[in-house]
Amino acid sequence: MNYLNTLKNATFFVFGILLIYISSCNRVQDMVASEPQDAMDAAPIRVSFVYPGDCLGDSSYCDLFHKGAEEVKRNFGAERIEVTEIVSNADTWDMQLQAAAESSDLILTSGYQMAEPVSRVAPEFPEVMFVIFDAAVDLPNVASFTYRVNEGTFLLGAVAGLKTQTGKVGYLGGANVPFLHEFEAGYIAGVKAVNPDAEIISSYVADNEQGFYQPEVAETLALTQYGLGVDVIYTMADQSGFGVIEAAKRAEGRYVIWNYIDITDMAPEIILAVLRVNIDSDTYGAVKEFLLTGDLMPGVRSFGHANGQHVGLLWLNPGFTNPMFPDELDDKISTLSGSLRNGEITVPTVP
Repeated sequence: MNYLNTLKNATFFVFGILLIYISSCNRVQDMVASEPQDAMDAAPIRVSFVYPGDCLGDSSYCDLFHKGAEEVKRNFGAERIEVTEIVSNADTWDMQLQAAAESSDLILTSGYQMAEPVSRVAPEFPEVMFVIFDAAVDLPNVASFTYRVNEGTFLLGAVAGLKTQTGKVGYLGGANVPFLHEFEAGYIAGVKAVNPDAEIISSYVADNEQGFYQPEVAETLALTQYGLGVDVIYTMADQSGFGVIEAAKRAEGRYVIWNYIDITDMAPEIILAVLRVNIDSDTYGAVKEFLLTGDLMPGVRSFGHANGQHVGLLWLNPGFTNPMFPDELDDKISTLSGSLRNGEITVPTVP
């Protein structure tokens, strides 16, 4: 009898151990199965690039912005990042930003004209991070990248002031707005720094962003300037700038200074110099920072020559020789650039 009881208790004990073992195995199998599934189910970070207009191919900041987007796609696989590119215009800025925010973790855009739309839309989506280039927006979910372009255009003005044979140089902007006045102000100051007696003639294609898309108007304005004796025009007009190049081709001995992208191969006999702002690398850097940290520090990041920072690269066309490029030009530009970095020169922001 005791033997039977002992056998019975042992049987129940073994059965209990078996149940615990089976239950434990099932739980471990569930955990092992669920971990890879969770990893597979993790959605990639959604990033939207919103262009301010149909501006690709204009050899300006839009192309640099797009270059940054392409670098993002090349360096981060689809399993890590889902990229959407959206073209907008003045009638759809808010709507496109809102649509992007509804399906994105990070939104990037570029252009001074996007500041107000971002200011209106970003507060509606506090969990979405916005990045804007060439404008400052003070909101807790917006990171702004600005460039002290007047310092860069100061050097462009010095190039024009040293190059001019007629004593007259021109500035041609796309939109007559405060942001472009900064380009003009630095340019004028640079001309006067090296050639105090030079005359500067300024023109604008339009009063708003439509002036960036009217190359025929820009060509007419440039021909007028060249006809008045101007021999160097610095154009900050995006697509309209191509009209300035056409005007220079029609007027003998006339030259152009360009912005953002080196296009000397396009018109090597016309382009004197190019100011390049690093929007492409900063675009890539912002996305990379967001991917690594899951967030971006809001606020304004300002880049310029002063205090050891940089606004970009000044390319001088090596194809030109004396007398258009005096021997001392490189030394003069290098000296001015150093003075900017050291804070020895204060460049105005208003013409």
